[in-house]
Amino acid sequence: MSDGAFMNKRILKVVEMCDIILEVVDARDIDGTRSKALENIVKEKGKHLLIVINKCDLAKPKRIPKNAIPFSAKKRWGTKRLRSEIKRIMNRDCLDKVKVGVVGYANTGKSSVIIALGGKAKASSRAGFTRGEQWTKISKHILLLDSPGIIPRGEGEKKLAVKGALDVTKIEDAEGVAIELLKRIPKKSLVEAYGVEPYNDPEKQLMELAGKWMMFRKGAELDTDRAARKLIKDWQKGKLRII
Repeated sequence: MSDGAFMNKRILKVVEMCDIILEVVDARDIDGTRSKALENIVKEKGKHLLIVINKCDLAKPKRIPKNAIPFSAKKRWGTKRLRSEIKRIMNRDCLDKVKVGVVGYANTGKSSVIIALGGKAKASSRAGFTRGEQWTKISKHILLLDSPGIIPRGEGEKKLAVKGALDVTKIEDAEGVAIELLKRIPKKSLVEAYGVEPYNDPEKQLMELAGKWMMFRKGAELDTDRAARKLIKDWQKGKLRII
């Protein structure tokens, strides 16, 4: 995530209120969904930072950043280690109780991480739709605070949509975004997910998907826009792996 990411007041409030900050990033795009601006603020405030690499069931991280924990909210991987890291910080700082803020890009799975840890959160299937801060207790010593997704500034539609930070209904060039996705999604993942014929040409692949899903406009023309939006939504919901 670029340093121009927009830190709204509610996210800054979460950093102020909490002792530990969990930055949730997408394993399919670790560098793209990290926020250096956020991390610098956490450091300046003297708070502890733990990077949670979520969706490790969809991608194998080639490089693990410092203070990072591989995680899968869906498979419940990494929950024990994350809890242990939180308790380690508590013991080191002699804290009887701790407030943990969960922050990050929209749609990286912040609410799902909280649920995997045993808390309650209002997860949404639409990108960027956690509303306000939500406290949840996962033990008598640990309180988690969910937050709205960070809103990036100065990034194009394609980048935002691929990162999951843009609601699919608001995308203007859905076909362009889908083509970018098809360049990075392995063909075996497409075959596994949809049972389609794999093609090297992403435009031809999109047409194949539209046909597979029986998506047509009037006159039996393939509706590649609708197919593109389905592909994007499936990507954002974690239905497509890159391993």
